[in-house]
Amino acid sequence: LFLFLIDINFLWLFGKSPTMKAISNPQQSVASLIISSDGKVIGKYFRENRMPVTFEEISPKLIETLVATEDERFYKHFGIDFQGVFAAFKDMLHGNARGASTITQQLVKNMYKTRDQYSTGLFGYIPGVKLIIMKMKEWITAVKIEIAYSKNEILTMYFNTVDFGSNSYGIKTAAKTYFKTKPSDLNYEQSATLVGLLKATTTYNPVVNPKRSLERRNVVLQNLVHKKVITQAVCDSLKEIPIKMNY
Repeated sequence: LFLFLIDINFLWLFGKSPTMKAISNPQQSVASLIISSDGKVIGKYFRENRMPVTFEEISPKLIETLVATEDERFYKHFGIDFQGVFAAFKDMLHGNARGASTITQQLVKNMYKTRDQYSTGLFGYIPGVKLIIMKMKEWITAVKIEIAYSKNEILTMYFNTVDFGSNSYGIKTAAKTYFKTKPSDLNYEQSATLVGLLKATTTYNPVVNPKRSLERRNVVLQNLVHKKVITQAVCDSLKEIPIKMNY
């Protein structure tokens, strides 16, 4: 009932939320290419340097790395991972604060900017309550996205939306910017580098902070072992490889 009242903005107490129409027709900034008469790309105009890809253009290794790192129960939940929420709450009580946002919830924050583009109504002026309202809106919108799209479509939207730092929006631009390759050709160590910097695009940027980026990449690789995506032997061999950028 509480979530329903928030969604309909009951008595203007909670502010507007993304509608199903907005979710079905998401707006996104895409770069405009300047192409010469002989078919070569000679420049771009953009507010966000982004070129969308389809699900088939994304490396399965990259998808495995993202799910294992950001949302291990992605294929089992409906936008909200209550098991992760309870685990995060227990950790918080023991002084180990961590996030519990699913990939779908992260997509909500990235695409619909629920924390700054949508108001929080009259209750939003009450300290502490504003944060609860924003989180509930993320939950509601995440469920709406899960209703409107398949899991593969959600992953595609996420990879096309997310900011990878260095003015690289979306996986196609990021793969080209950091490794001069296509999203379909990303290997495990490259995928781990890109997924690793999502935690903090400056702190773990391989250009700005190569040492921290390497440490974070190796943490992500080790996480693939815990999730039984790769073996420890494969992980150890990958950790020996330096970050080979073609920036």
